[in-house]
Amino acid sequence: QLLNDVIITMKIEATNHVFHVHKGLLCYHSLVFRAMLEHEWKEKQDGFILMKDEDHDTFGRFIFWLYYGTVVDKDEDLSTIPVKKLVDCYFLADRRDVPAMQNHIIDTLVQKARAADGLFCFLQRHIWANTPEQSPLRRLMVDMMALRGNLSMIMKDEKDMDAFEKSFLVDLLITKYKNPNTITWDEFWKRRCNYHTHNDRVPPCSA
Repeated sequence: QLLNDVIITMKIEATNHVFHVHKGLLCYHSLVFRAMLEHEWKEKQDGFILMKDEDHDTFGRFIFWLYYGTVVDKDEDLSTIPVKKLVDCYFLADRRDVPAMQNHIIDTLVQKARAADGLFCFLQRHIWANTPEQSPLRRLMVDMMALRGNLSMIMKDEKDMDAFEKSFLVDLLITKYKNPNTITWDEFWKRRCNYHTHNDRVPPCSA
């Protein structure tokens, strides 16, 4: 079916990187691009989209995900892909309304944290600066810290606490109060659907 599909040319304005992608894939996975390509816009008429506010590496991972179902490219693995790159891919998927990719990033972040038995609290301000208040990614980070982290290490002195947004610390304390016990990474993995986004094309996770 892709063989007969229209090819869209997408150019990153900042770096002039060019990507070619099947229109059907874009429209299926992204409501933003579907609207862009199915209405009377210039992009529909000439098959060209100029991406003005995208990083070429992050956008390239989006295209890679469209065809291969992962943002971890062929020269990387779970241990080598930077956490920040995964988070930036989530931001793109959120902006472009690509819930299946958002869910893939959530799963990959949990897998990476579980494999390293580590957290990514150093990205807290970066995440809060680029997501809305009810973001599943925010909830994931709060729950990871509350259920797998060591709060005494965060709260040990005022200087350490200053590294975090106050709203994050409040959410963290509330979550820890409601859930005083830690859980295993295997248990956390089973909860990952709590941080997924679903719509008519991304149904709820199976039990």
